[in-house]
Amino acid sequence: MGRFGKSMKPDSTIMKYYFIIILYNGIDKLFGTVYVAHMGLRGLTSFQIGQVLAISSIALSIFDFPTGNIADKYGRKRSLVLGFFIWSIGLLVFFQANNLFTFILSILLWAVGVSLISGTPGAWFVDEITKEGRAHLKAKVFPNANAISLIFGAIVALLSSVLAIGRPDFPLLVAGIMALGTSIMLIFILNENYGDRAISFRKALVRNTIDIFKSATMRLILIYSMTGRIAFQTFVMIWQLYMVKELKLSTAYLGFTMAIFLVVLAVGNSLAGILLKRFEGVKVSIIGQGLIAIGSITIVSHTSIVAFYLGASLIELGLGIDKSASSVWVHDFIQV
Repeated sequence: MGRFGKSMKPDSTIMKYYFIIILYNGIDKLFGTVYVAHMGLRGLTSFQIGQVLAISSIALSIFDFPTGNIADKYGRKRSLVLGFFIWSIGLLVFFQANNLFTFILSILLWAVGVSLISGTPGAWFVDEITKEGRAHLKAKVFPNANAISLIFGAIVALLSSVLAIGRPDFPLLVAGIMALGTSIMLIFILNENYGDRAISFRKALVRNTIDIFKSATMRLILIYSMTGRIAFQTFVMIWQLYMVKELKLSTAYLGFTMAIFLVVLAVGNSLAGILLKRFEGVKVSIIGQGLIAIGSITIVSHTSIVAFYLGASLIELGLGIDKSASSVWVHDFIQV
């Protein structure tokens, strides 16, 4: 076929990884764009929505802890197929829910599914390219996957605005169907691979727990992660309700707003790379946290569309900076 034809031939392993990441982020954005507003429109109070979000955060933390070892021992393909399937059930139950109990049930299924998926595509990909003798490709593929997922996420967020016109819960139905379809497709396109199959589930769980709590550095990082998660969940909880109930904006604007947030988040990630060349990672994280604080004060101080978008954009910019910076300095501390 010639050099040009050969160079243009798609790489099966890389394309499969991109396929999983793109669909995962697309489904996540369809859900994330409308789910808080959906609970409000189905009659839940702000306090009840807070309960559901708190349960989702706790459940995700609990389920995420052992699922990496489950995927290693029983197979990453199995983990992904089962994860997308359970996720689809959770999304479809969430779509139909109209009371607190059903929302809690659906969010628990959601947390189990997401936990089984989280981190598994990357582990599967690294194992596959390592077996192929091409482990060096991960340094190029992972950043590309992050960029592609942000772009695709913004497109899906805009699409959800169209889907939500006249039927605000429709993106949830589409997300559930996509997750189910992904689960079925992965059965046929993925090879199975494993991590440490020898270690027992109980030993892995105990080992992970001891590693975290015996180190003062790890305990501080855990506290940092928990407080950051609380702040993030608080913002997630209020922005959709604030737009719909306080600013009286249509749910069709939620997808457009989510797209803006993703673009600003990407800018924050890029800006962090520039700042990290001049400042230490911890200082860059402090800059990010400062922007989050200023943005929060801006939203609270003025009830207006301009103040909301300005404040929320500062929060997303700060989140992007802090997330990128912390991934550097947290890794350095763990290495120590």
